[in-house]
Amino acid sequence: MLIAIIPAKDEAHNIKDVIIKTRKYVDFVLVIDDGSIDDTKTVAESAGAFVVRNEVNLGKADALKIGFRYAIEHNFDTIVLLDADGQHDPDELPKLLNKLNEGYDIVVGARKFLPQLMPPLRIFANSFSSFLVSVICGTKILDSQSGYRVLRAEVAKKIKFETKRYQLDTEMLIKAAKCGFKIAFVEINTIYTNRAKSKINQIIDPLKFLFVTLKLAFYRCKK
Repeated sequence: MLIAIIPAKDEAHNIKDVIIKTRKYVDFVLVIDDGSIDDTKTVAESAGAFVVRNEVNLGKADALKIGFRYAIEHNFDTIVLLDADGQHDPDELPKLLNKLNEGYDIVVGARKFLPQLMPPLRIFANSFSSFLVSVICGTKILDSQSGYRVLRAEVAKKIKFETKRYQLDTEMLIKAAKCGFKIAFVEINTIYTNRAKSKINQIIDPLKFLFVTLKLAFYRCKK
């Protein structure tokens, strides 16, 4: 059984199409409405998603943790993660699922770091972060910050996620690698929306990433 978890905040204008497309490939769509002040919840429900609403904004990491708990409690075996703003194309999901079926535990959609597709500062930040995470994981990480992922539920059961907001993407890869889970990447289209740009603090978020990543370098998986 496949569940798609979509964290969303103020995405009423985008989320309908994302849900409708995603439903073609999964059994259940769960939207975590993370303190939206628009009609995200109503639009998501009308498109066929089940919505869990946070009355205040808790951030992406906490929204995903809620989704992971729901998936585990309801015995889903495969979890799809994608954004609500349209930068992840649901029609590319079969590529990720096919790769997962080759025996991997996590499959990440890897974006192209090209100047015509992504701002130069983001290219540098993503390239550097992927290099650093690769060193810590001991395996090649092509895109450490991509939130478009498919994972087996066992990963969410095994790993205790402790980071906040966008750091969970990095935490997942490092802890999964250190716990022996197999990680793969498939190339996806790079859709860099204005909404995606506005979500990132160009100074604070990289500093938080660096702190969290260096801390995770000392993580040891509990058997």
